[in-house]
Amino acid sequence: MQYQAYLTESNKENTRFQFQSVGKRGVFEKAILFTPVTFDTFNLSLLDYNTVTGNYDDLSVTDNGDMPEVLVTVISTIHQFLDSNPGKRIYFEGSTPTRTRLYQIAISKIYDPEQSDLLISGLQDGQWFAFEPNINFEGFLAEKKP
Repeated sequence: MQYQAYLTESNKENTRFQFQSVGKRGVFEKAILFTPVTFDTFNLSLLDYNTVTGNYDDLSVTDNGDMPEVLVTVISTIHQFLDSNPGKRIYFEGSTPTRTRLYQIAISKIYDPEQSDLLISGLQDGQWFAFEPNINFEGFLAEKKP
């Protein structure tokens, strides 16, 4: 089944994207941030806006029934970021081990290394390996193929 990405608004550098999650529990404001870790590597954060505190939160659980659409939106922003920032890489992991596992499952379902223009690696015990399903990784690195 094909899922549609949500419409996003971004800053001119394509390092901050905002969108609305629309699902069974209502409408939630979300943001995707790409923040520099090193000269060529940026960290990806998927955040929910907390209307009570007025802050963004990476630990909240909205359970809005639209996870596929949210993940397709994240992938879309990864492509936009990498297209506008040549030579850069994106590191991401879940804010909890459960979320990292969820990302791994999602990548396994949609990532075909032969067809994709992205190269995705997984971090395990301090070393990087080509992404493979059914291997528990601690984090992931995405970059455009050379």
